[in-house]
Amino acid sequence: MAIVDPATRSPAHIRPSSWADGLRGIAALFVVASHTCLCFAIYLVPPSSSEFGQSFLFQRPFFRLVIQGQAWVAIFLVLLGFVNALKPLQLARRGATADALNALSTGAFRRKGRLVFPAALMTFLSWLLCQFGVFQLGRQVDAYWMRATSPKPSSSLITAIVDLVQEVVGTWTYGENAYDQPQWALLHIFRGSLYVFMALLALVNTTPQFRICAEMVLYAYAWTTLDGIVGTNIFAGMIMAEMSFYNLSALRPRILFKILPYGLVTLGFYICSYPDEYANQTAWSSQLESLAQTIFPKNANVSRYYASLGAQMVCSGVILSPFLRRILSHPVLLWLGSISFPLYLIHGPLMRSVLVYLVYLPMSIGFKPNLRPDGTSDPESYIPTPNPFRLGVILVIFFAFLLYVVQQWTIYVEPKMAALTDAFERFSRSWGKNGMWAIRNNGALLPLNSAKEIKA
Repeated sequence: MAIVDPATRSPAHIRPSSWADGLRGIAALFVVASHTCLCFAIYLVPPSSSEFGQSFLFQRPFFRLVIQGQAWVAIFLVLLGFVNALKPLQLARRGATADALNALSTGAFRRKGRLVFPAALMTFLSWLLCQFGVFQLGRQVDAYWMRATSPKPSSSLITAIVDLVQEVVGTWTYGENAYDQPQWALLHIFRGSLYVFMALLALVNTTPQFRICAEMVLYAYAWTTLDGIVGTNIFAGMIMAEMSFYNLSALRPRILFKILPYGLVTLGFYICSYPDEYANQTAWSSQLESLAQTIFPKNANVSRYYASLGAQMVCSGVILSPFLRRILSHPVLLWLGSISFPLYLIHGPLMRSVLVYLVYLPMSIGFKPNLRPDGTSDPESYIPTPNPFRLGVILVIFFAFLLYVVQQWTIYVEPKMAALTDAFERFSRSWGKNGMWAIRNNGALLPLNSAKEIKA
């Protein structure tokens, strides 16, 4: 079958779930934007300049989504639950339970490989850059996110190898990776895929009505047990996948279903704007902070819960609106969706290397750190950021370069990762098949005459 490039898809090639690819592409782009703001516009994190100060435009609701990375990660997770559940549910509704289980098993296996192998490769490449000192300049610049995510080279080769193994494993065990900090979200994505697999494995033989009720119970359980990052988003996505098989827009009153989607999307993005810190500084965020004490469970991470709840509203609104789904299926957005995962993986190391040198290398020439009273260099004295115009030009050049590199990764590296996953899948199905552990005697655990021998 010929592969159709997302950028050249005709309406006939657009799938009913293509909107999810478009929204995922937007989410990936905004994650990159949030890290850029954390480098050069850290003042946007609070909702105002001070406790009683003025709010800049991009500190206000909706506009501040440019720095709300956690909201876009929540959208990733909702879409993960939606897309991963869609095909098994479609087969189950047709009565093809065996095919649904096969699709569920195969899809779960392949998605893990296509998640783990590229992430490990990116960690290795970032580790190489670190050991050769490429990130050292990033540790000295006046850009918070770059300083915080630029690791030091290891002290020796053995230590470097140990560090690499620790960070590769740490990505999937405790959600931290010193060589590529944005990979913290991959552990949640991995867990989310397992949630979909386990839930559908138990529910694939049930009726659609029962599945929806069960998924609602799982959602409520995740909500009350403080699983606001993964559980609520994944089960919300699964519920949306179930509901997508119904023509909800045909329900009455129709005028309500024409207005409701836009209301959900607007309210969702408003809620996603809730700041991580200093919510009491403005009236709108203070109101949300007070409301959180009523609607969220005790000890909940309020900003995470609001990000998840807003993401679920946005995705629900899109599902209810044919117009929004059509917009999100635009070829440009589908192309962004096709490179969303490589964009998420690659942007961090490139920002801490290429972008740092473009912005700060000229500024570092002749730079002298401030001195303390005792004559030693002040460790808090950083290489300054250039003026806004120059920075803006550099950012445009860098983003064009970033998209080019991501596209090349998609063309040349992604197929290799897919082939590696396929090879691993074939290995998993053949390893030990003809060895001493192979099951014989018609699949019985013991020889057929064992029970007779025991009686005798």
